[in-house]
Order: sequence, then structure tokens, then C-alpha cells
Amino acid sequence: MINHQSWIPENTLPNAFFDVAAKIYQNKAYWIKESEAQIRQQFSADNPYFKHCEAKVIVYENEARVVAFFNPNQQIDGETVAYFGFWETVNNVELNRVLFSQVETWAKSKGATRLYGPIDFSTYGENRIRINSFTSPAFIGEPFNPDYYPDLLSQLGFGIKYNYVSRIHDKLSEFALQVRPFYDGLMTKIGHEFTITQLTPEIWLDKLDQFYPMIDQSFKDNFAYTPVTWTHFKHHFGEKFAAKLCPKTSVLVLDKQGGIAVFLLCFPDYGELVNQQGEQLDVAELNYSTHYDALSRPRLLLMKTGGADPKYRSKGLSTLVAMQTSIWANEYYEQLSGAMVREDNRSLAFLKDWEIERKYALFSKSLDNS
Repeated sequence: MINHQSWIPENTLPNAFFDVAAKIYQNKAYWIKESEAQIRQQFSADNPYFKHCEAKVIVYENEARVVAFFNPNQQIDGETVAYFGFWETVNNVELNRVLFSQVETWAKSKGATRLYGPIDFSTYGENRIRINSFTSPAFIGEPFNPDYYPDLLSQLGFGIKYNYVSRIHDKLSEFALQVRPFYDGLMTKIGHEFTITQLTPEIWLDKLDQFYPMIDQSFKDNFAYTPVTWTHFKHHFGEKFAAKLCPKTSVLVLDKQGGIAVFLLCFPDYGELVNQQGEQLDVAELNYSTHYDALSRPRLLLMKTGGADPKYRSKGLSTLVAMQTSIWANEYYEQLSGAMVREDNRSLAFLKDWEIERKYALFSKSLDNS
């Protein structure tokens, strides 16, 4: 029996919602168990999303689930859109036809003419699915799903909107030596204009109010970007977020006035500590000071998120900080990854010819019957 409801935050997610994922991944050693407490909070009245937006939760026993999202203020390429997210399912296309027919009917009733996904609430949440390397372990925030998911979406009429990749350099020590001459040359050219320091959790928190507008400015042109409030930003990118940062390899570049010119946030791959083979630690409680030493070799560093002041983008600072991270990381890690970069992003030039490539995709489908 399919259970569905337009979401009212005071409702409680059915236990079957979590039973679906537990069933799908029961034999997947590298799955990072979802946080039931965190997800329940997302679907509560405490989430400001529900002040203006709506969701529809659909669960089929412990076989499949999906959530449809609608933000009346969200348009993409001139179209009113809806998202689907939290999608988990057995390999049954007919069941998913029924599931998604309800999503599409609801989305069209809200005026949406296109459906995108998987996106959990917004692109600030988890989104995309993996389309290769299905037996590779996942890092936190990386899509991890059965290999039949892309084909199911194709059979349901979805096409790929964007492709993304994580490229991993398997021999960081060699790469650090390769980039050193280019780094020295760029530093000679522009280094005198800036101050380069390690971006520690303390600095991140101290300058949080400066990072907030800069991140909005840096990401406002990203696909389906939705600004978040200062309150939301402080809550989700405060102390617990900062504690996970690698303070040895994250980079902050300041201009002569002390303003933020560019930054790059880097994290150890904590995945082995929280997947089903690991200690099943709570992702929210991970922190560098406690858990870096618990990581086994080869240790992987993730270059995860960065931003630059628009007036400095022509200076080559984004390449400079990536090279700086590579050089600093050589002392602490054996592998380096540019994590989940869109395939048309110019930064992929820096990641060219790296040994390992994991691929992901975001899908879309027209709801315009005409």
C-alpha cells in the first residue's frame, strides 16, 4: 500500500520511510547510514523551508520512497519547477511509475512544468546520484546508490541535466612535486599582493559573517541555487561544521585590506568511520582533532568547497589555492580529490588526468504534456 501526504511539519515521518533505506543498503558495506534524527528535524516545523514551501512524502511499505518538493519562488530557465529527493527503491520500474506519477501529478497541480532531482529540499542539501564506481566507498555528502538507479530514471522518462565528477590523484607526493614549479611562478607573479594562511576552524568561525555573503556571491549563478538565511547559515556551518575542517590544508587568501580574496575548504575523507564497515559514529559528531588519527592509510583529502571575490577571479587565485593545498597536503595525506565538480567547471583543468574518476548526474523531466 502506498502512503502519501502533502507534508505538514507537525506530522511525523512514518518508520517505513527509514525502513526502505535500511532494506536497500542492508548488504552495502560502504553505505553511510542516514541520520534519522537529522532527517526528522528537517521535516519539522523548525525548518524555515516550510514557511513558504511544500513537500509531499510518498512511501510504499519498505520497498520505495520519494519526496516531492515545491518552492513557489524557484524558477529555472524561466520554468516553474519541482524537485524529487530522498528517493530510495527496489529495482522495480512499474512500482516507480506509480510512485513518480503521484509526484508528477502533485507537482503539476502546483504549476510546475519540469521536475529535477534527486535534490533533498534544495541544492544546499544532498543531491545527484552516482552513475559509476558503484563498489567504491562514499565520502560524507557523496551520492551512493545501487547501480540500477540511473537506468530506472531513464525508463521513467528522465534525462541527465548535468554531469559531475570527483577526480582522485592516487599519488599525492608525485603530484605535489609536479605543481611546485607552477606554484612558485604564480607566487612570484602575484604573491606580494596577498597573504596566504591556513584556514582553521577558529578563523572560519571568527569570519563567518564575512564568508556568508561571499558564499552567496560565489554560488548565486550555480544551478538551482537558493539563498539561505543568516540564521540557517550559522546553524549549519557553525561549530560542528568547522570542527570537521582540515586545518592543515584549508586555505584562506586575504588582500592588502584584510578582506577575503579566495578560500578553499578541505576535509579528510571520514567515510570509513561512519559507513557500515566502520564504527557507525554519528556524522554530526565527527571532528578533525579526534578522528584524523583514526583514519587508515592511504588517507584521502577532499577539496570540497571554495569561493573567490569576483574582483580577483582573473588573478589565478583559485589555481593558486588548489596548488597550495596540494603542497600542504603532501605531509598529511596520500591521496587528493577535487570533489563533485560539474563537468563544465573550468577548475577541472587542474584535475586533468587524475587516476580515479567517480561520476554523478542530476536528472530532469518535462511535465508539459503538450
